[in-house]
Amino acid sequence: MPGVLCVWADLPDDALDWYENEYIPDMREQNAIHTLHCERTETGFEGDPIGQLDSPWPLFAVYEVEEIRKATNSCYDKRNHPSDDMLAGPLAKARFDTRTYREMNRWQSDDWDGDASHITSVTALEFRIIPGKEEEVITWYKKYVAPTLTSSSDVLRLRLFEVDNATVLRGTSHETKEKVALHTYFALTEFATDDYPWDVVLEIAQNEQWRQYFESQTVVDWQISHYLVKRLYTAENGNGLAKDCDPSHLASGVGTSLESA
Repeated sequence: MPGVLCVWADLPDDALDWYENEYIPDMREQNAIHTLHCERTETGFEGDPIGQLDSPWPLFAVYEVEEIRKATNSCYDKRNHPSDDMLAGPLAKARFDTRTYREMNRWQSDDWDGDASHITSVTALEFRIIPGKEEEVITWYKKYVAPTLTSSSDVLRLRLFEVDNATVLRGTSHETKEKVALHTYFALTEFATDDYPWDVVLEIAQNEQWRQYFESQTVVDWQISHYLVKRLYTAENGNGLAKDCDPSHLASGVGTSLESA
């Protein structure tokens, strides 16, 4: 079962070089097809409760994995953690929030060949739905929100995930978060540009069911953050390719297709 392993990190400045040039490349080599290393950017929702994820840290790494169970198990393998000396020393106040997500559905631009170097920014949306409403809301999300959002030529791909596991590494302390405390669903949208496609976002915001489910925060509890891609790590580029994406590779008329995992 494919999915993503996501790491939100809060690091001291003097650890960034190690993180970007040693830790992420090593983690990708052991666990992932490719990795997007991102940094949070403004969304306009910063003063609102929805404008901050449970893990509000500025650095966000997305590891593309083929088998989610293997990825979850890797979170407990100390070979995937910084050394004890680093955790007790320069990383004593650092924090790594790691979550694995199982893919449920994907919607992808017909004009995108899956080349991750085209991804300039990503949006992470996490949400939970009150009991008794899950099937109704998820069905509506799949039939309306996802196709509407991916009708924009700026959107390369949107994927809907369900959380599998969550851990927190803080200094030498490593703990597993209770699943009941987590947001159940995670939507990851990958863009060819560095901003939201506001035309379709505003269209969705005017939808009556969006207002009923999401805007009221009574049926769906949700939070969102937007990130710019700093580097792409693949098997071919070693320590990562700095991003400077030209979105002109996309044609003006982009269709979408739905695949169900």
